[in-house]
Amino acid sequence: MNRFSEKVVIVTGGNSGIGKSTVIAFAKEDAKVVIVGRNKKTLDETVNNLSKLRIKEENYLVIQCDLTDEKSPRIIVEKTIEKYGKIDILINNAGQPGKIGLEDVYSVELFDHIFNINLRAAVMLSEAVLPYLLKSKGNIINISSIASTIPLLSSKGEYMFYSMSKAALDIYTKALAGRVASQNVRVNSINPGYVATPIFSKFSSNDQYIVKSEDPTEEMKEFIEEKVPMKRFGNPDEIANFVTFVASDQASFATGSIYFVDGGFLVKSVRD
Repeated sequence: MNRFSEKVVIVTGGNSGIGKSTVIAFAKEDAKVVIVGRNKKTLDETVNNLSKLRIKEENYLVIQCDLTDEKSPRIIVEKTIEKYGKIDILINNAGQPGKIGLEDVYSVELFDHIFNINLRAAVMLSEAVLPYLLKSKGNIINISSIASTIPLLSSKGEYMFYSMSKAALDIYTKALAGRVASQNVRVNSINPGYVATPIFSKFSSNDQYIVKSEDPTEEMKEFIEEKVPMKRFGNPDEIANFVTFVASDQASFATGSIYFVDGGFLVKSVRD
């Protein structure tokens, strides 16, 4: 089933974790995928994965840039239009939980860093892409987090700004959806729970909802069994599959929605 033949899809943070799986999922269904990321090494690894799947080179475009640079949205749009002539789908996936080396977790510097990448970049790119989505009757999916509803807990408060930024992203999703629904552009948010991705290696606390490990599955096994009703981590492919469904015409009546994909974590949290 090729639901995305000739569709042009931009995926930010498409070089690792959920973003990388999302790139591959769209590419497998014949989409033209624009892979946006900052790290050249992981971008090259993603391209290598596509090559192994025999995805044609003309079916993807790699853009290396820093999304916190205010010039980046214009560059992404210009390069995409130059190669493919249109934009159908935007996946705002790029995000960070913190900043390595910053000890003051309540600093303005950390606040700006988190909000610039998790919120401002998504808003600015969405607004830059919107004129093209109005033409194509396309859609936007913001990758948020369960942290938008239940803050990541830490005695030091490292992840307060992360949770705040994701909550704000959810509100932007709903607000933008309301703006453009009458013009047949859809906007939704997908909020993953605990998914085994490289983002876990950036966490720096062993408090209740935080983990630091190259293999989070082992370190978090007891926590997952206690807190997640399905008793396991999600994997990036499961989130990517949900992304492609919401982005497809199969979900054509869905807009302004926040989808939690968390193995029942929030249900357990409410019950407790």
